[in-house]
Amino acid sequence: MTQTTGYTTLEASVYASKGLADCTVLVVDDERSSCLVVTTILSDMVQCKFLHDPARVIGFCEQLPPDLIILDINMPGINGIELCQQLKQHRTTSACPVMFITGEGNAETQNMCWQAGASDYVRKPVIASTLVHRVKNILQSKLRLDLLTELTFKDQLTALYNRYYLFTEIPTQLKRLSRERKSLGVIMIDIDYFKGFNDRYGHVVGDKCLFDVAQTLKEQLPGPHDSIVRFGGEEFSVFLPDTTPEKCRNIGQSMVDAVANLSIDNEASPLAKVTISAGYVISPPSNTPGLEQLLSEADLYLYEAKLAGKARIQGSSEQQNRPC
Repeated sequence: MTQTTGYTTLEASVYASKGLADCTVLVVDDERSSCLVVTTILSDMVQCKFLHDPARVIGFCEQLPPDLIILDINMPGINGIELCQQLKQHRTTSACPVMFITGEGNAETQNMCWQAGASDYVRKPVIASTLVHRVKNILQSKLRLDLLTELTFKDQLTALYNRYYLFTEIPTQLKRLSRERKSLGVIMIDIDYFKGFNDRYGHVVGDKCLFDVAQTLKEQLPGPHDSIVRFGGEEFSVFLPDTTPEKCRNIGQSMVDAVANLSIDNEASPLAKVTISAGYVISPPSNTPGLEQLLSEADLYLYEAKLAGKARIQGSSEQQNRPC
């Protein structure tokens, strides 16, 4: 096993000031000359990357999420409109602004760009000053929004969403899902024997453990609109819109397994390592209960998982041990 040691800044850079020079712009165009023109124009202001193969874009973004993606529309294999639609459905890139650069300027093409989720549209041949100013405006707006989101909705220790986000944003999401007759999966999670962990290793190491567990939980979220909140202390809540009981349970189980696989020493636990327990519930598509009720029900299943021996998940699709 490995022991979590030391308490670094725990992603303190998330809250550090970020400027235009720190932003990454990904240019995607099958024509090398077009890529060269755009990157040359922007390279003095931002960090530029480019790809000629649109099929590689999502994989690239998973490794290095850009702050802006600039797409050509007419590309072989998959065109820019289709790629933009895919980017907006992918967790890593759903919030990333997209700008189109193309020689087509008719109303139909422009409408397709906006419908696909584009933030802006520039025609070829590119005018350098226009491109610079539009890219600058998009990035400055993104930087302001990112900072506001971090300061307002993020927990400073774990970089997850906080309770303010939970009680301001999730109810709105729940109402929308209810209107659309879709379910919401809710998972409540608690780190097992965490008080003993803190007593044994100290709060500095405890904070590092919280961060490691939080990031591991976040990595298990499959959908672009799934979210996880630090509910308080060592407890977390997960929200999975438009899911099924089976999918919700599978995600919860993957979280239980992933934390166990971190193999963080915990001599206060009979398992000798850090583990989590989880309880989950699915809202019905109609007659959706309120957020507080869903959290309360999921918390009851979490309590049952604790009673059953910890390091496991209990939920609303189980055939036994259902809460009254």
